[in-house]
Amino acid sequence: MSKAAGQPLPNAFSKVVDLLVESRIRIDAMEQILVKTNSVAYELYLGAIETLRAQKAAEMKKILTVRLKSELSEG
Repeated sequence: MSKAAGQPLPNAFSKVVDLLVESRIRIDAMEQILVKTNSVAYELYLGAIETLRAQKAAEMKKILTVRLKSELSEG
């Protein structure tokens, strides 16, 4: 068993949260630079983000629907 696999879950979860926060800070900083340097590119970026959010929502809905149907058929 690897050392990383033996770590307690809360420690691993904490590291994941730390990475997510660090990534969010970097994305926010890059977004601010984009706003100030190229407003057209920023508008395209916002459009891409909205498209990705819609795709994510559709995928989650599909996954949850399949999972619910599976659980209902088992029960």
